[in-house]
Amino acid sequence: MKTITIDLKSFCLGLLVMGAGLLMANKPAGQPQPEPGKQPLVQPQPSGDTRRFQAYVAKDSRTIIIDTQTGRFLLERPSIGLPTWQSYDFEQLHQRK
Repeated sequence: MKTITIDLKSFCLGLLVMGAGLLMANKPAGQPQPEPGKQPLVQPQPSGDTRRFQAYVAKDSRTIIIDTQTGRFLLERPSIGLPTWQSYDFEQLHQRK
């Protein structure tokens, strides 16, 4: 019976090649993965989107709910306990400036 011997350098090289092959096989090739810290704040909407209310969550965990037909929006103000909501109108804020 023939015995197979392998040296340590060949064994480590084989592990390295096998690990690299498994890592590349696990990555989906169809879609690029965004970097964790560089995701856009607002996701782009399709051009034919006719929804009236849209909600956005900022990275500082504030939520904005927008009425796209009237220009009014609600802004969540962080507080202890239940969240508080403040109502605004885009046209009034724009005229103040």
